[in-house]
Amino acid sequence: MAKKKLFLVVTKSVWGGAGRYVYDLATELSGTYDVAVVLGGHGPLIQKLKDKKIRIIPVRSLTRDIHWMTDIRAFFELISIFRRERPDIVHTNSSKAGALGALAGRIAGVRRVVFTIHGWAYNEPVSPFSKFFRWSASLVTILLAHRVIAVSHFDRVHSPLGLDVIAVHNGISPLVMKTREEARRIIRKKVPVPGDAIIIGTITEFTKNKGNDILIDAMGHVPRAHAVIIGGGEDYEKMVADIKAFELTDRVHLAGFITDASTLVRAFDIFVMPSRKEGLPYAILEAGAAGVAVVATTVGGIPEIIDDQISGVLVPAFDAELLAEALNDLVDKPNSRARYAEALKERVDRYFNLRGMIKKTTEVYEA
Repeated sequence: MAKKKLFLVVTKSVWGGAGRYVYDLATELSGTYDVAVVLGGHGPLIQKLKDKKIRIIPVRSLTRDIHWMTDIRAFFELISIFRRERPDIVHTNSSKAGALGALAGRIAGVRRVVFTIHGWAYNEPVSPFSKFFRWSASLVTILLAHRVIAVSHFDRVHSPLGLDVIAVHNGISPLVMKTREEARRIIRKKVPVPGDAIIIGTITEFTKNKGNDILIDAMGHVPRAHAVIIGGGEDYEKMVADIKAFELTDRVHLAGFITDASTLVRAFDIFVMPSRKEGLPYAILEAGAAGVAVVATTVGGIPEIIDDQISGVLVPAFDAELLAEALNDLVDKPNSRARYAEALKERVDRYFNLRGMIKKTTEVYEA
C-alpha cells in the first residue's frame, strides 16, 4: 500500500521556530509518509532538509512580507503544486503560508488541511489596523483549515473568537552538546570574551519581536557579565548601533549565525530570552536540556515551560530594568543558577520530548 503524501508548507527557509518544527516533522515522519516540504526563501533549512534526503519544492514568490503581486503569484503556484502532486495532507506553518496554503489546499481539493500557529501574529506590537488585519487573516485561516494546532495553551485559548484549536507543545530529541570548555573555546574564536567571564547568552533572530534591543539596554546595568548574541537578521545594523550608543562594545558581542548553535549552549552561565512575542521557543527547551539557567519574559508559551523562581526566572516583556535586576541576581547566585537549571532540565525531559510531539501531531493527521 502506497504511503500517504504529506506536504509541509512554511513561508521562510530560515532555521527558526517554524523551520525547526517543519524539519523535525519531515525527518521523523519520512518513514511513515511520503513527505515533501514546500517553502520560500534561500535559508539554511533547505540544505538541512537536503542532507536528510527530504524532497524540497521551492516557491520563490512565497515571502514573509506582504506584497500583493508576489502573494497572488505564490497562491496560484501553491494551487498548481497541490493539483499536480495530489497530497493527502497539507500541513501549513506560519501566518503567510497558513493563509495562502489553506485556501490553495481547499481549492485544489486536498482532503486534510492542518495549520500550526507558532504564535498569533496579531499579538505582535503593531498598529491597531495591523492587529485587526492579522486577526482577520488568522480567523479566515482557521476557518479554511480542517484542524488547527497551537504550540502553546496560551495560543489555544487566545484563538480568534475562541475557535477550536488543539495544543501540541513543541518537543526536542536528546541533543549532542559540546562540553562547557569546548563550547567556550568555539565562542572565543568568534568574539573576544575573557576565559573567566560570566556569559549571558542567547540564540535568536535579529528582529524586533525577539527583544534584543531590550537585552542590550539591560546589559548596561549588568557590569559583571558579558552578553553573547548568536544569530542574524534584519535588525543587525540597529543592534550594532545600539551597542555603540550604550558604550557596550567591550561586553556585548554579536557572534553571527553559527551552524548547530544549540550545541554551544553550555558555554553560557545564563540563557536569556527577552522576547516581546513568542510561541513556544525551542531555544529555551535546548537551554533546559543543556542544564543552563534561563531568564525569559512572560510572553506566549514561555510560562508553560518555566515555573518562575522554580525552574527559571520570568520577567515582564519590554522592561530592561527588571531584566537587568533578574540577570544581576543570577550573576551573584551560582547556587540558584544550578537549582533552576536542574529543575528545568527535568521538566523539559519529561514534558517536551519530540516523541510526544510527533505522536500527537500524527493523531491530528489521522483523526
